[in-house]
Amino acid sequence: MTQNFKLNIADTIFSFTAEQGVSLSKDIAPYNLFLVEGRPEVILRYKYGSYWRTDMNSSKEIIFDSHPTWRLFYFNKKYILETRTHTLVASPDFTSGDVYLDKKLGNYPFVYPLDEVLMINLLGKGRGVFVHACGVNNNGSEGLLFAGTSRAGKSTIANLWKCSGMSTDKSPQSKVKDTTILSDDRIIIRKTDGQFWIYGTPWHGDAKACSPEKFPLKKIFFLEHASENYVRDVKRVEAVSKLLVRSFPPFWDSEGMEFTLKFIEEVTRETPCYDLGFLPDKSAIDFIKNI
Repeated sequence: MTQNFKLNIADTIFSFTAEQGVSLSKDIAPYNLFLVEGRPEVILRYKYGSYWRTDMNSSKEIIFDSHPTWRLFYFNKKYILETRTHTLVASPDFTSGDVYLDKKLGNYPFVYPLDEVLMINLLGKGRGVFVHACGVNNNGSEGLLFAGTSRAGKSTIANLWKCSGMSTDKSPQSKVKDTTILSDDRIIIRKTDGQFWIYGTPWHGDAKACSPEKFPLKKIFFLEHASENYVRDVKRVEAVSKLLVRSFPPFWDSEGMEFTLKFIEEVTRETPCYDLGFLPDKSAIDFIKNI
């Protein structure tokens, strides 16, 4: 247990600080791969107890209700994210907040859906886009994004890359020869100094692949299972629609949605996009490497 620590996810450093009497668990896989030092951009303070009082019920404005996992409110010029185990009271830009814990439900500071919903809100403030995708670095310099809806084959692609490198690594951090699998389910896209980057996250899928690294984005593939390996160019208008469907935008935030749409339009304009049908065997990896 600890009183404070920091995580770096997609070049955003989060600081976790516990009030006196609160102990936080930091050595939790795969979050322990993202532990860092440095100056934080997002500061979260943890305390036991409840934020809500009876007299607040009539004046809180509900913004989004993802029943039964989480709800987002606006109250007293702050955003309140309420989950089953945590309540985050955040500043308007989501860069600071108090997190209220139920003492009986453990000491995990950054768990679903608090972690992902907070990141979606942060990215919507002009930082980037959260995508339902597998991200792979090929040959040290080529960042490949395999975007897909549920069961489209993201974890299958990740496992095929692992097998192609004959990895014997059993840890959550997935490195094989000349390849890093950033995540098999959740990837963040950001733009820095004119270059789009894909970032690994702790939020993996069935392949349990994740890494804190980042790589330049070179190609986007929209995944689908097929009876043969094939690839088709996707025109930009269609690519915008496909990437939006496979992303996690802040639907409840009009300015955040406006930014997200512009960002997706820009990334699909500057990055080659393809439909990719693939067989669930090594031939798919050889095929992709030759595109």
